[in-house]
Amino acid sequence: MAEEDNYTKDGTVDYKNDPADRNKTGTWKACPFILGNECCERLAYYGMSSNLLLYFTNQLNQHSASASKNLSIWSGTCYVTPLLGAFLADAYLGRYRTIASFSIIYVMGMTLLTLSASVPGLRPTCHKKDECTATNPQIAVCYVALYLVAFGTGGIKPCVSSYGADQFDDADEVEKGHKSSFFNWFYFSINIGALVASSVLVWIQVNIGWGWGFGVPAVAMAVAVGFFFSGTRLYRNQKPGGSPLTRLCQVVVASLRKRRVAVPEDKSLLFETSDAEAAAIVGSRKLDHTTEFRFFDKAAVEVQSDYNKESINPWRLCTVTQVEELKAIIKLLPVWATGIIFSAVYGQMGNLFLLQAEYMNTRLGNTTFKIPEASLSIFDTLSVIVWVPIYDQLIIPITRKFTGHKNGLTQLQRMGIGLFISIFAMVSAAVLEIVRLNIVKRHDSYDVKEAPISVFWQVPQYFIIGCAEVFMYIGQIEFFYEQAPDSMRSLCAALSLTTTALGNYLSAFLVTIVTEVSTRNGKPGWIADNLNHGKLHYFFWLLAVLSLHIGIEAMAEEDDLYTKDGTVDYQNNPANKTRTGTWKACPYILGNECCERLAFYGMSSNLVVYFKERLNQHSTTASNNVSNWAGTCYITPLIGAFVADAYLGRYWTIASFSILYVIGMTLLTLSASIPGLKPTCIDKNTCHATSGQAAVCFVALYLIALGTGGIKPCVSSFGADQFDDTDELEKNHKSSFFNWFYFVINIGALIAASVLVYIQMHVGWQWGFGIPAVAMAIAVVFFFSGTRLYRNQKPGGSPLTRICQVVIASFRKYNVQVPADKSLLYETLDAESAIKGSRKIEHTNNLAFFDKAAVDTQPDVKKAPINPWKLCTVTQVEELKAIIRLLPIWATGIIFATVYGQMGTLFVLQGLTMDAHLGKSSFEIPAASLSIFDTLSVIFWVPIYDRVIVPFARKFTGHKNGLTQLQRMGTGLFISIFSMLSAGILELVRLRYVKRHNYYELEQIPMSIFWQVPHYFIIGCAEVFMFIGQLEFFYEQAPDAMRSLCSALQLTTVALGSYLSTLLVTIVTKVSTRNGKLGWIPDNLNYGHLHYFYWLLAVLSVLNLGVFLLVAKWYTYKKPIGTLR
Repeated sequence: MAEEDNYTKDGTVDYKNDPADRNKTGTWKACPFILGNECCERLAYYGMSSNLLLYFTNQLNQHSASASKNLSIWSGTCYVTPLLGAFLADAYLGRYRTIASFSIIYVMGMTLLTLSASVPGLRPTCHKKDECTATNPQIAVCYVALYLVAFGTGGIKPCVSSYGADQFDDADEVEKGHKSSFFNWFYFSINIGALVASSVLVWIQVNIGWGWGFGVPAVAMAVAVGFFFSGTRLYRNQKPGGSPLTRLCQVVVASLRKRRVAVPEDKSLLFETSDAEAAAIVGSRKLDHTTEFRFFDKAAVEVQSDYNKESINPWRLCTVTQVEELKAIIKLLPVWATGIIFSAVYGQMGNLFLLQAEYMNTRLGNTTFKIPEASLSIFDTLSVIVWVPIYDQLIIPITRKFTGHKNGLTQLQRMGIGLFISIFAMVSAAVLEIVRLNIVKRHDSYDVKEAPISVFWQVPQYFIIGCAEVFMYIGQIEFFYEQAPDSMRSLCAALSLTTTALGNYLSAFLVTIVTEVSTRNGKPGWIADNLNHGKLHYFFWLLAVLSLHIGIEAMAEEDDLYTKDGTVDYQNNPANKTRTGTWKACPYILGNECCERLAFYGMSSNLVVYFKERLNQHSTTASNNVSNWAGTCYITPLIGAFVADAYLGRYWTIASFSILYVIGMTLLTLSASIPGLKPTCIDKNTCHATSGQAAVCFVALYLIALGTGGIKPCVSSFGADQFDDTDELEKNHKSSFFNWFYFVINIGALIAASVLVYIQMHVGWQWGFGIPAVAMAIAVVFFFSGTRLYRNQKPGGSPLTRICQVVIASFRKYNVQVPADKSLLYETLDAESAIKGSRKIEHTNNLAFFDKAAVDTQPDVKKAPINPWKLCTVTQVEELKAIIRLLPIWATGIIFATVYGQMGTLFVLQGLTMDAHLGKSSFEIPAASLSIFDTLSVIFWVPIYDRVIVPFARKFTGHKNGLTQLQRMGTGLFISIFSMLSAGILELVRLRYVKRHNYYELEQIPMSIFWQVPHYFIIGCAEVFMFIGQLEFFYEQAPDAMRSLCSALQLTTVALGSYLSTLLVTIVTKVSTRNGKLGWIPDNLNYGHLHYFYWLLAVLSVLNLGVFLLVAKWYTYKKPIGTLR
């Protein structure tokens, strides 16, 4: 397994075509060569093209409109040729060889262009600096060179960004997290090249000569090629997957051939390869079936004519993955189309912005130094360089707080904002042109080329476009890479680049139309050769209106606004990420839990004393009654969990059972305060309760036990439901939620064990029970207040029924052989499971007997619908396996719960025999209040665990949470042993003190109760490890539609721990009181051997820890697949 982890899981290979070693290839160690190549290539491209319009007008002597149109067509071609390069990369050569071979053509084109501008006979003949003529052959050589460059760049543009992203393994969450950062730095390196090009190289072209102006970019391109080849040994390469266009055509043809064939309702019947992971397409993972564009599903419907001599005809039958590739491309097209107008706007920097600048003052202040018009694009580059870190360090953290998205904005939201910002670039350019023409008119300088207005007034429009780029283009690069099928990433990158081509063609088309219409009747037109007679601002207004028409609403990524784990809001609509869940919903859940726990512990912490002193029960009877009631409080959650998972959902279960809880608390308060219901007391500690009074008390208590049964298993899971499992950022907060959940439990317990226990002992039981009743009412109000913010999981139907179906189906097929290829087991083909509210679960190899339930035999599918008592899905089988795998871990929690339960029973009885005075004062601390030190221990250890233990352990384990959930639980079990040792040692010391001073008849011996603090504090520490780890473990490992049931299962360890404590006390009492002996736990503990009982629990804890270690080593973690809507 360790050796397998050395290699990438996304199918990449190294330069020798061997599986890529993740330690030796890819990631940031390979990226400098790719980024260096891109920086130099972009320096070459922009250095050659930024000022090309002026080369056409001044050197080739073309008219403004013709030069603008020729430049737009050439620029467009540079963004159409990537379709050819992408096709070759995805189908045959792979990205590495495509970049390498097309780079050679690029260098040839750059070299020829340099020669055409420097060698006599090839270069234009110039009479003055800007008055040149070029023969047709000279123009032809120039265009041949330019279109060689356009062809060469066609193999680089679509491949290099995708090739860089390929260096990060999609299957590794840590590497995948760096991918978004790579795209930012990729665009950053582009603009470093552009910065040098638009400043240094443009100045060289204008002031030194075009030979040098094109020669330096040619050298830069040669350096780019050198950079690229230098990293060969470090690269990870995706294998080409065959012709993507052929596969797309096959789906279309097969769908049309089967246009009359019905698509089955059960999508698992659609054709797919049997391999569990890889698709039939080389270099591609399988894609889940989606419900859009259902017509194309017909291509994956199997009919007899699809098979030709036992082989499949791919023009008649396609795999689901192949169909989903076509759907993915179709879904990209509307987003792609909205980028065309932006590209038309962006293209004006190298086009009409330059023409506008020619008619402005280009001097730097009062000096004679003139800034080349094309050099103004440096402010676009500087804008990008400024906005990339601002976006990363400022915009993302701020927007993340509002959207909850890990990247602040989704890719489409980011692109939409870029489109919106670009409108203001055109508005700025139009306003500037109006101002410029007014100055020309005022000074009557129509025939003067330089108007008295500084060219630096163009800076805002360049700067705004740079800002728009950071949003639009980087978002577009990442979006088209992420949404592309694995084997079509170069093609989709090329598709995104064609927006630039079409933007340029649209610009040329608009210029042609505008010129044609606006020059009628002898008018100079909008874009006249002398712009002082034109109306260029009308063209800018036109682009602004077209940009506005696209609208930011068209870019709303509805799909990413909603959770992918199947949760809904209070109106039963898909849960909106920005309006529901996460930490905005948690305060209501945590507030509810804090008040509910205050009520529960405030009522129960001192209950053994109430039974003993008010109901006049013996120590053993009182202890057993408390244990039985407490156990019931942890058994009833099985009822609540079943109701929540099967029918009501967690929200309505908590809401309805809370009402029962309040009724029980109210009745308990009445039973302790109303004459006739409350026990009759002769003095403070001598009371008598009738059978009727005791019955009312127990009815109230068991109503509370029933009420808490709907809250305990649901509230922690309901809180965790507020974080989307499919969103890594939200998922990372889930572990933190469980820590704070347990923290607020102990805040409630702290108040209960201090204030409320004191009130019960010194003010009265009516107040001691009344205040918890009010607290519970407040808890209910807290819960309902957050209704609009909650995310709710839909109930998935009876989990017990599904478990029984798997068991029965397995036994019915006990003679059936399970196939070696587990992909042949029955499962729905849709991304979602057949179980409502549940994702699919990946098949596991253990407990293989139950796989028989998913073996698809002919009788199972002969008639529709499928009988679930004969054939179950793999997910349904894995649900049962998950429960079975949890049981041994669950069982090891029972002994810990027995140890934990002593705080409310024997620790209290032990405390009642000790001096409860605070120092030398007359103030007595109730024995039950010592549990405050358990609570303080938890409050102390939770932040210590989070801030110290987790980072420290992470250095050694490499696990993101420091310890796994099982390691955390094991540590808690180990620590709990010492609490029993501490209690046993204290009791041994206490009894020796009694014996030494003959204090047998004293109710309280002169030995401070604070000697109990260590074992309370140790149990608190053990809780932080065991109980919080257990909460998180049972939630995470539970099947999606059984999370309440598994939370209840976890809570039953507390019930069984209480029952085990009762059983042990009963057995110990029966055995130890033979022959007239007083036993280990007599009414007067001074005559007993309570330490023997603590030693017994310590020994059981040691044995339990050993069993846990064996079970934990055997455990297999659950692996969910896909998402939910």
